[in-house]
Amino acid sequence: MTIRCITFDWGDTLAVNWGMPYIATERVLMRRLATDLRALGGSADDGWAEACVRELQAEWNLTADSTRNPEQREMDFPALMRGWVASTGLDAADPRLEPALTRAWDRMTDTVIPYAEMVPALARLHGLGYRLGILSHVPWPGFACRRWHERHGSAPYLHFYSLSCEIGRIKPHPDHYHDAIRQAGCAPHEILHVGDHPYRDVEGGRRFGLRTCLRRTERIYSEEMLDACAPDAEILHLHEIEAVAERLSLPLGVRG
Repeated sequence: MTIRCITFDWGDTLAVNWGMPYIATERVLMRRLATDLRALGGSADDGWAEACVRELQAEWNLTADSTRNPEQREMDFPALMRGWVASTGLDAADPRLEPALTRAWDRMTDTVIPYAEMVPALARLHGLGYRLGILSHVPWPGFACRRWHERHGSAPYLHFYSLSCEIGRIKPHPDHYHDAIRQAGCAPHEILHVGDHPYRDVEGGRRFGLRTCLRRTERIYSEEMLDACAPDAEILHLHEIEAVAERLSLPLGVRG
């Protein structure tokens, strides 16, 4: 059962996510966006910016909560942004807004910071011939996510992106995993999925036939959850994935 494709969760697998200043960053960038919109004739101030942040956090927290969102629906962030812009009297489709909106999306996605080992590890795996993809629960719009990977040097090594924001469902929903398997272009058991979430990444991936590798973290999930999820492999650093993929490609009797 040769591993032909390796998919990666994004936050806390390829980049620092947990504990990053999301709300503080959103306040800064929305106030800057308010200034940009006023310069174009829109009615936006700090009160507008704060109301946008509150609405964003409410929707973000709702969709991330599996109890309140059992259908695993992903939020429609671009629709929120269009509504916020429209509330100022401007049209989000106005091409004059593009620089300001692009700056806002870029600043928002840069809340997560790539690990120094991300690009070298992806480059190595790409050079070995693996098909590589992102399989991520992320509400930011897909074009903004791709721009992040372009800015931080990982895009040349990625063959595809399977993002909840473009599918409309959050892993481990079947739609999300089925999309990743389709883009991988191989059998599920030929895919190694690497992620930090014991439920979304490890249990979810296994449910759909993928091999799984836990990127071990601390103080995000309980040790009991991490120990119980039973991945095919665990890593502490991304350079370890090469050896994991090689081992899982060996016949059962010689894996050691």
